[in-house]
Amino acid sequence: MEVSIAANGGGDKSPRASRRRFLQAAIGAGLALGRSGRVVCGAPPGQRRVRVGLIGTDGHTGVILGAIPRVAGVELAAFAKSLPDDDAAGMRRNKAFSEKTRIYDEFEPMLEEEELDVVAVCLPYYRNAEASLAAARKGIHIVSEKPVATTLESLAALKKAVAKSGVRLTSLMNMRCFPPYRAARQAVEDGLVGEPILLTSQKSYKFGGGRPWFYKDLETYGGTIPWAGIHSIDYMRWTSGRKYVRVSAWHGNKAHPDYPGFQDHAGLLFTLDNGGTAMSNLDYLRPETAPTHGDDRLRIAGSEGVVEVIGSEERAVVVSAGAGPRDLELPEPVDFFTDFLAELAGEGEHLISQADAFRLTEICLKARQAAQADQWIDL
Repeated sequence: MEVSIAANGGGDKSPRASRRRFLQAAIGAGLALGRSGRVVCGAPPGQRRVRVGLIGTDGHTGVILGAIPRVAGVELAAFAKSLPDDDAAGMRRNKAFSEKTRIYDEFEPMLEEEELDVVAVCLPYYRNAEASLAAARKGIHIVSEKPVATTLESLAALKKAVAKSGVRLTSLMNMRCFPPYRAARQAVEDGLVGEPILLTSQKSYKFGGGRPWFYKDLETYGGTIPWAGIHSIDYMRWTSGRKYVRVSAWHGNKAHPDYPGFQDHAGLLFTLDNGGTAMSNLDYLRPETAPTHGDDRLRIAGSEGVVEVIGSEERAVVVSAGAGPRDLELPEPVDFFTDFLAELAGEGEHLISQADAFRLTEICLKARQAAQADQWIDL
């Protein structure tokens, strides 16, 4: 089955062009509305629907499942459990599931037996690369929970497999979809803060009553820097337009002894390509009494102003050299999965490039390495 999409002209008779035309016909009618999260009903008559497979229940499955019922021409064809003995009854109550959705105990037979166009991988984090590799070898486009790999070796293998098969891979770094971060990026692009010089970010979360079993071992968890920190590392880079040159980091576990492989706090320090500095702090120490689960923040201090995002308040505020503080007008949110389907259908570029998905994972894995070795690492 050929599922790669190429930007070929209308006269191209290749399988890749035919595949693109199929996706355009199947989902194109619903993309404009679906991208903004509003409901799209119906499906193009006479067209086979775009078939999506979901592997696992660990991570932000709602980003995928929430989008499927809203976009015409897309269906959840199959679901594979994270573990064979997982109870799928709760998942079946999700609106994305239908009577036609086939349930598998493991992902290997699902990939072998189903004709899928896209697969979403949400396994215990150390298995993400394994499942994505299998999907790439089957010629299936991939949405992977982050990190897409938990070792540099598995990351290299995945990059090679994706390049060889020609499929498209994205990573679930959906904070680029959130209006305050989009507004902050636009403020930088509009020159409201001048040249970004100092970037700071925060991700603080409640630990809750407990975490999955694989959080107890660093090899199965992968680390708080690649799991949670990848978001702040991404949105500092994406909103500011700056690149990281070197990293040093620290992490540890002080409050959760039952999860020895888990890091409940971390701090990262980067040097930027323009000589500036970026810092990020991560923690799972937010009190259960706090009004929101998370407290995400971003601050970009530039040569002519400062822009700040207060995630829990859905606000972006700018202070420029010539004007006092003001709230930025927020754009419409972007539906992550629909945005990915749009690129596959030849309608624009997805907000996470394939290069970014791999590069950000590499940065996080090297930052984790810097924390373990207590040293600076070139990026």
